[in-house]
Amino acid sequence: MYRILLLVVVLSIGFWPVASYAQANSKIGVVDGEKLFDEYPNAQEATKKIADAQDDLKEAITESEKIYSEFEKQKKSEAEKLTKQKELQAKIDLKAKDTKKMIESLSSKIEQDILQSIKAVAGEKGLDIVFDKRAVLYGGADLTQPVLDLLKKKVPIANQLKDTKGTN
Repeated sequence: MYRILLLVVVLSIGFWPVASYAQANSKIGVVDGEKLFDEYPNAQEATKKIADAQDDLKEAITESEKIYSEFEKQKKSEAEKLTKQKELQAKIDLKAKDTKKMIESLSSKIEQDILQSIKAVAGEKGLDIVFDKRAVLYGGADLTQPVLDLLKKKVPIANQLKDTKGTN
């Protein structure tokens, strides 16, 4: 038992310098993720498009409620009312599904743009690891501004959406 314990201690000490050497040579960068999102023009544009789509959905729901309310005032049977309610609900569900799909698509595109830009800048600077600034207490090369500069060169979202609509 003593020999096994001694062997484990000797092996651990033997590998200690290698592990600390590897950690010492890792180059770490940090980015301010909030700032990247807040100042990235495509993210701002996407946020506006999402808000507009959500407003359109709310308006469609209000309009459907108004139509159903008017329909209820007419002397219609319960079956007709139920059919009308299902018809209006189906339209709302479809619009909600389309809105959700658009939101997911825009969010994914923005996230992908930011991550690609971070990877590109980290590669240029020879960094191995990049953390969000909020997770780092001290140290790390700040990549926020170079990443933001790269993001600002990207094609506007409106142009990207036109391109994808044309291919479908």
